[in-house]
Amino acid sequence: MSSRLILRMVGEKLLDRTTYVLAFIVGTIINLYGQFLLPWFRGSFDPATDFLIEFEIRPDITVVSVFLGFAFPFCVGVYSAVATRYKSRATETASSLPERCPDPMFRADRDGRIVEAGTSTWQFLNQYGIDDVRKLLGRELWTRMMSGDAMDDRPTVYFEPNQAAYVVAHVTSGGDGVNVYMSRLPRALEAQSQGHGPVPTGR
Repeated sequence: MSSRLILRMVGEKLLDRTTYVLAFIVGTIINLYGQFLLPWFRGSFDPATDFLIEFEIRPDITVVSVFLGFAFPFCVGVYSAVATRYKSRATETASSLPERCPDPMFRADRDGRIVEAGTSTWQFLNQYGIDDVRKLLGRELWTRMMSGDAMDDRPTVYFEPNQAAYVVAHVTSGGDGVNVYMSRLPRALEAQSQGHGPVPTGR
């Protein structure tokens, strides 16, 4: 699993145009310093001519040295980017979860206004014209959640517009926000949650 993940990260880095732009810029600086500026510091009066003479005498070594000047920053850039991304893969996965999760996940303020959500959740909310969390969870459940009282059970809501039942969990976040997580129940369990009427309510 790790090897396949690393190969995928390397492939994505190789498809990134900035990888080559950065390697070209840094490689050019390295070659200018090594092939021209350093010889000048050492007393050469015409580093460009010396470079051409060196190329005529030993073209293979000259070409390899120039190539290494570009290859070094390229390899270091790919390695450092992949290593950093691999170490932070858990954070990356967690941060991308709201975008990838098919079930609604969102953040609401204390007034019930939905302020943050992933792309799929926004599509779901816009599809059913939901701009207030109470239209989705019901006033009773939202009041219980905002009261701060402990909930011994995981409440479920039945959302009639798409005829689906969801288990609801919430976590109070910084400030006055509340993170809400809804997990759709399997079809076999949805029938048990369909007695709530046209407006979804928690139980």
